[in-house]
Amino acid sequence: MPSVGETGRGLRDRPLGKALILVVALLAAVLVARSCGKVDAELSREDAIAIAKDVVEFEPNLVQVRLMKRGLQSNSFWAVSLSVQRPDGRLENVTVVVVDARSGEIAEIRKSAD
Repeated sequence: MPSVGETGRGLRDRPLGKALILVVALLAAVLVARSCGKVDAELSREDAIAIAKDVVEFEPNLVQVRLMKRGLQSNSFWAVSLSVQRPDGRLENVTVVVVDARSGEIAEIRKSAD
């Protein structure tokens, strides 16, 4: 019991109070990390492939896809690589179509110089 003129220990000075503050800080950090680090692409991989195939003038027999982040805002984009693989293993018409994963708009098209 505190005597006259003394004050009791505050909650932050008690072991239970310190543990409570730590738990609240960790919970806040987890919530902030989850809200900032969303990687949800609204456009599916298959939709991105279909959009990319619509803009090329050949029928690809080799398709590779990667979800990537670009820019300061870390926007998600699908990089869809389309090409024709010849029987001897050489690639022709290598084209990379970059599709915005949120809007489905084409951000960039790169063609190889055969």
